[in-house]
Amino acid sequence: MGRDFAFDVVIVGAGLVGVSFALILKKKEPDLSILVVESNKLISSGKIAVPDSDIRGIALSRDSKKILQIAGLWTVLEKSATPIESIHVSDKGHPGIARLNRSPDDIDPLGYVVEGRYLRSTLRKNLSQSDIQIWYSTEIIDALIEKDRVRLVTSNTKTDIIAKLMVISDGAYSKTASKLGFCIKSKALGQKAIIANVTLDRKHRGIAYERFTQSGVVAMLPLSTSMGQFKASLVWTRPSECALRLEKATDVLFLDELQAQFGYRNGIFTDVSARASFVITTSFSEEMIRARSVLLGNVAHNLHPVAGQGLNLSLRDAAKLAEAVSLASNANRDFGSVSMLDQYRKDRLHEQQLIAAFTGNLQPLFSSKNFILRLGRNLGLFSLDFVPVLREKFLHFGINGRAF
Repeated sequence: MGRDFAFDVVIVGAGLVGVSFALILKKKEPDLSILVVESNKLISSGKIAVPDSDIRGIALSRDSKKILQIAGLWTVLEKSATPIESIHVSDKGHPGIARLNRSPDDIDPLGYVVEGRYLRSTLRKNLSQSDIQIWYSTEIIDALIEKDRVRLVTSNTKTDIIAKLMVISDGAYSKTASKLGFCIKSKALGQKAIIANVTLDRKHRGIAYERFTQSGVVAMLPLSTSMGQFKASLVWTRPSECALRLEKATDVLFLDELQAQFGYRNGIFTDVSARASFVITTSFSEEMIRARSVLLGNVAHNLHPVAGQGLNLSLRDAAKLAEAVSLASNANRDFGSVSMLDQYRKDRLHEQQLIAAFTGNLQPLFSSKNFILRLGRNLGLFSLDFVPVLREKFLHFGINGRAF
């Protein structure tokens, strides 16, 4: 017979969102016992045996900065973070641009850009230095509800985990959610996102660019200067067949086509890093919670990658969930109960649905005459995260003039 290990909270998945939630919750409630379960192997120095595709910069909003401060991470991250001073949005083939500038009265910039691999390594380092336990090479096979707890059957046949709450945060293609039968609606967009770092012939001045074209969206984020070189992080969405051609193109041909689509507003592109790409699939779970279980991160809502809405939205989810668990714990209430988790779901559902709908319907933005949709296009996807007042307006009004 196997041995049982008991924890207050078990988090499945050691990705950006899962680890962030663990650290936020631990800061709020240091006495709670927390376990992070990761299916991949630990190879060395806190690294996991998966390809690190985080060569792109990740745009973090002011809200995300505050959340990472709560988690005790921002002091370290700030050292390599590039401030976003301005957001520049244009539509290829249409006159005019939209520009959002940092107000002279603002203490903080509009947002920040942090390299994905640096954010990931910082999170893992802080996790390893905490008293949060992490088990690698462990998969969840099944979850059994037992009155006031959940029993997690693991890939280690001699070990079961017992917890008051399980947080499933192992990514858009979550094996755990699939095994447990969560209903997740997904949609393939017939596009791929090409990510790379591009070298510029001049300073980027802290400007984040978003360029709409008939075949996709080009997003370019400012990165910290490296060895005297000016760099920007690129996310370029193209139809799958076009993306395949660009993946195989020489650096010269790749930069020529990028320059033709993007223009010269960020100077001349002189070099490009190794490229990576992934198929763009959006998804939204119809079932966010169950007794003792809650979905968090990309498994709950996997969004279009342009503008980095997904991580910022997920960090807000993580902060709210940590707050809900903390309040329930301090009131001696059961934080794994359906009633508590359902209140969290209701609190977050409106914003989740709105952002998912907005980012999941990019193509109508190009031609719509609807005022709200045109406003969204002209101000850009970035603005929903980096200008909180605008996000609140969208949350209040809703897509097509209706609330969700």
